Amino acid sequence: MPDKKLPDSYSPDANILPYGSNLSAPPITLPDVKGFKQEFGLQASNRLSARYEEIKKQYEDLLSVAKDNQMIYSAKYNFVPKVGQTYHLYWTGEEYLLSLIENWNRFEYIGSFLHTTDSVWERINK
Repeated sequence: MPDKKLPDSYSPDANILPYGSNLSAPPITLPDVKGFKQEFGLQASNRLSARYEEIKKQYEDLLSVAKDNQMIYSAKYNFVPKVGQTYHLYWTGEEYLLSLIENWNRFEYIGSFLHTTDSVWERINK
């Protein structure tokens, strides 16, 4: 007996397929991902922008610390700074001067700095 020819759309597992396997099945509709892309794209953009600003601020702070340390290490002083001690930086008109004297009106006051354990000078006045 000849084999019975099955239709092209026949599937023995039609009841477990995630889509219809015959012409009378409901149409396949793709979900609308436009709203998802817009909402989560905006969230991602906001998060990345905030992180960028955070990193930019850290970079600017690092540059400020580096500039302060360059001024202090190029300053004139005749003592060995002690860790944990506060020192005051002045501009004499020709060079920087590091001093223990606070509120010295003779020179232009630049700022007060703390000598830290890692040999980085930390500005203590803003």
